[in-house]
Amino acid sequence: MSHNHSWMKIERTIKQDFQYYYIICEICHKVRYPAVQLQKLIDYAKEELFFFIEDWVLLLLHIGKRYIAGITHYQKMLFLIFMEFIPKYDIPSENPGFYPYKYGPYSDRIDAAVDILINAKLITAKGRKSSNKELFFITYDGTEKSEKLKKKLSVEQQTALYEFRVRWDQTTTNGLMKYVYGRYPKSTIKSKILKKVFPDRTLVRKRG
Repeated sequence: MSHNHSWMKIERTIKQDFQYYYIICEICHKVRYPAVQLQKLIDYAKEELFFFIEDWVLLLLHIGKRYIAGITHYQKMLFLIFMEFIPKYDIPSENPGFYPYKYGPYSDRIDAAVDILINAKLITAKGRKSSNKELFFITYDGTEKSEKLKKKLSVEQQTALYEFRVRWDQTTTNGLMKYVYGRYPKSTIKSKILKKVFPDRTLVRKRG
């Protein structure tokens, strides 16, 4: 549904001296970075730790040494990266602007990042688009770039990211959805598959 955005300024500080800001819509949670702020972050990230959405898309794909099946699985793993992994390890990152959508939490910025990386030939996609048959692979150039990004993480963070990837690789998309829906019920308010994920909807209410 279309609406007039209600933008709110969010200020952030990294290492007590580097400051930047972005704006987020209080209604739909879309995020925008003014051009000057975005350039500041691009320059900062050349030498310091700051990851953009494209960086996380690459890292998550590379760290597991195999493909990811389905954009829904990819999106939900990235959702958990931003909701659980990044806060735990305090990694400065771009806000992807997740909002409730028909399949749960969704970020159009992530979809855009995937397209950017495919066009740049850093990742490839094979199979029927937007289905669980669509497989995402990292290319040689993507691996080279991802290795440079990975070196910005501590050994502990790299190990934790690998374990994160392994955990959710071994979980079906339905199992991943159940975890996300159960832990973050506010993200399911516009879901069209809530009954499929949780046939007993009282389970969701109790967890809410």
